[in-house]
Amino acid sequence: MGYKLICFDLDDTLIREIHSVMLPCILNGKEAEHAVIQAREDAGELTYIEADYLRATLLAGLAEREIDAHFLRVAKPLRGIAETVRALHGHGILCFILTVGPIQVARTAAAVWGFDGCAGSEYEVADGVFTGKILSYSKSEHKVDRLNELCIRHGIPPAECVAVGDGATDLPVFAHCGASIALNASEQVKRGATYAVDTEDLRDILRFII
Repeated sequence: MGYKLICFDLDDTLIREIHSVMLPCILNGKEAEHAVIQAREDAGELTYIEADYLRATLLAGLAEREIDAHFLRVAKPLRGIAETVRALHGHGILCFILTVGPIQVARTAAAVWGFDGCAGSEYEVADGVFTGKILSYSKSEHKVDRLNELCIRHGIPPAECVAVGDGATDLPVFAHCGASIALNASEQVKRGATYAVDTEDLRDILRFII
């Protein structure tokens, strides 16, 4: 099919139930406080961006190393992620994680599963500890910017890229790529994708790519 680069969403795509910003909240003993913020977002009292800035405050005091140490214990990943990345690499295809969540969690996920890199929101860390602030927030439209940067760096046109995701924040990058895969997504998101699949095993997307 000639694809050269695949970008994956993280929350509700590679990991389920536990979002990337929720994971460090749990590690910091702030799961109940996170639930309150989530309920306010679900009720429409907060936008997802406002909610994420509030969630960031719950990370204050957490050592960044705790994410590496406990990621796989807390995250709820799909099956076959590392195997999917290896299969794509075997066909010369680069694999990246693009998320609106904390870059610190995305980096850990990328290292665990063998991705070529990642992009996400920059949460402030001082002396190895989260401060509770966000330095640079990555909105959904910024995923397109990050993808364009990757395309320029690797000399790959967007038409040779595939985006994999589940939510409305993935639709801008879906529209920018040569193909897109809605993974365990809503009907709205499926309508905006080239392909759609519901599965608990990431390897099921390979038939659309290689």
